[in-house]
Amino acid sequence: MTLPLSRIDYAAVGVTSRGTTKIFSATEHRQTQKFAVADHDGVLHVYGMKKGELQISFKSLPGPKISKLVLGGNARDKIFIAYGNTVKGFTKKGKLFLEFDTNLIDPISAMYVLGPDLAACARDLYHRYHECKDADSYLAGEILYDVVLLPAEGTTVYAILACGDCAIRVLHTTKSPVVLRLPSVPTVLSLYREGNVESKERVLVGTIDGKVGLLVLQGNKTLRITWLLNMTGSEITSLDMYELQDGPDILVGRQDGTIEIYTFPEEDIQSSLRYRYNANESITSIGGGIIGAAGYPEVLVTTYSGRIFGLTTRPPGLLETDQSDGLAKLKMEIQQLQEKLNEEKEAATFTIDPLAPLILSINHRMILNKEDASYSLSVELDTPIDNILIQSDTPIELLDVESNSAVVSLSMCNPREGNFVLATYRCQVNVNHLEMRLRTIEGQPGTLHVYVTSQVQPKCCRRISIPICALSLHVRQHDDNSIESPGGPFNELRLIGSFTVAEMHAWLSLALPDIPERPHLQESEATLTYISSFIGTTLKCTYKKGNAVIFGENISSIIILRDILTREATKRKIKLDVFCDVVEGSITRVLQLILPRLNAAYELITKVKILNALEAWELKENSKDNLCSEYQELIQTESEIKAQMAKDNEILDRLHAVVTDLYVDWERAKRSRRINSKDAAERLNTALESRDLAQLLQVFIDTNNTVPAPSSTPLII
Repeated sequence: MTLPLSRIDYAAVGVTSRGTTKIFSATEHRQTQKFAVADHDGVLHVYGMKKGELQISFKSLPGPKISKLVLGGNARDKIFIAYGNTVKGFTKKGKLFLEFDTNLIDPISAMYVLGPDLAACARDLYHRYHECKDADSYLAGEILYDVVLLPAEGTTVYAILACGDCAIRVLHTTKSPVVLRLPSVPTVLSLYREGNVESKERVLVGTIDGKVGLLVLQGNKTLRITWLLNMTGSEITSLDMYELQDGPDILVGRQDGTIEIYTFPEEDIQSSLRYRYNANESITSIGGGIIGAAGYPEVLVTTYSGRIFGLTTRPPGLLETDQSDGLAKLKMEIQQLQEKLNEEKEAATFTIDPLAPLILSINHRMILNKEDASYSLSVELDTPIDNILIQSDTPIELLDVESNSAVVSLSMCNPREGNFVLATYRCQVNVNHLEMRLRTIEGQPGTLHVYVTSQVQPKCCRRISIPICALSLHVRQHDDNSIESPGGPFNELRLIGSFTVAEMHAWLSLALPDIPERPHLQESEATLTYISSFIGTTLKCTYKKGNAVIFGENISSIIILRDILTREATKRKIKLDVFCDVVEGSITRVLQLILPRLNAAYELITKVKILNALEAWELKENSKDNLCSEYQELIQTESEIKAQMAKDNEILDRLHAVVTDLYVDWERAKRSRRINSKDAAERLNTALESRDLAQLLQVFIDTNNTVPAPSSTPLII
């Protein structure tokens, strides 16, 4: 890291949404720039430097929560804010020149202004207005995270949409969108800039798993992406391009509070990290400009709680000189603020109505980590967190997080009362953001309840309810080439009844994660494709009115879906004919996917045992004289081996559990008999220890003392 930056704290506003801080273009070369920020209190602030101090140029009255702020106009000096389904426009001096009701049903979540065109996204609907009149719209059926407009021929524009189904869509007039599939969900779009010139064909994109790419639009038919940062990490929440020193830099803000600056990669040269800083709360906005002092570029950052600070290239010596000049004034301001805080605390003690509900502003995200099939749960407040209580009515496993300094306490639970996990995270002082990891169990749906209390308002508690799907470790895919036709190694579940497409879509959302807002219909038929993030098996659901067909390599997934769908039909008193066709080839396929991981887990555990034994026998020192080359190599890679083991120290038990469940569900589906997990584990024990495919298949296919059921068994409800 070669970029020396110093932090300067500028101001604090209310809680902010993503993308609600923007920097105005400089009126003169390398002179200080003003910036605008909007918060959840409904206040729009415009700040600028005057006589060496940051001052408010304009501040609006409080109002509804502002969800988005963008700049527009020929000089990008007009401010557009969105709250609910309304858009307002202000000049840089605070004069209101536009108040526009978009008539969208849902609140505006993403917005962009280009000349006379205004694009607004509300949940899964994109709508564009030209001079405040309807121009075009598009129902994506997926959550729309961000939108950018690019100029096209004449008065037309291109609309770039970041969609929740891991896709970028480009709209041009009324033509069908151009779709570019990505490996993960795009969450942020930002125009590529060279100096102060914004590109008309290039857009930066940040993803939910921490990657950064460069989109290039070539005409209205071709869209390609080049990955600038291809490593996984915390979710990208803000992006910008700016030249701090020696060429353009990529400015990255993340959900976990990390701020990173990378060099823009040249041909045959990858980007390199120049600077990293953690603000200990999620970053909502990041941008480059000259804010604090003329001639010194810096990174302007806004956090979730509303803290605004800069990371400046100005030398620390100059900063100390300026700070010493205003030290007496600063002490006086601190004293005044302390007195005001004490007055508010005393007033709060006596004036708060005990019956009036206190509401904490909570930002939370729960994201699946595909590498180890676990979930990252982040919770943050605009004030320091006191305690977080986790309660689950389904079995989950809480995992350790290195960056989590909270003290965890587990309480006894009674599963018969629907309470499987009860844990308390007691946070240290001034912790606004907490990361947790957990792992669910396939086939056991439920609800995870998170209760949060604040150190500032200890009597106020906020609850978050997060649904856990039955097949939560499955990841939705958009390439159906991996699905073979019936007769391959896929089990088939067919359901016939008087249900509608929307009804089946709602039932599947109880079992599968990341279901789109609305079913995507082609010739009145919808299709969903998933791959298990843990073992890699494929699942495909195709459904239309009165008919649904589900193909799956893993019979356990088929049985889970069969149970859930028949249960929902029973609740609604819908007659349902269920046909389940299982094939022996599916067992071979699943075991072939599991065995390499099983062997790798055994080898890893064996290496750890050897290293522990060498440590106990004190043979690591002078290992060249005492040990063989194999053990010497183990000692050299000890840190990597133990780090790999720490990621999932129960991987072997989890893989054994998958095979055991597979056997239980196979017996239930193929032979129509139930067997408990304990008996199944005993029958599989020897074969699992051998890790031999033939022995495992022999246990599954052995038909001694059983009467095989028909391959297709109708179930009438």
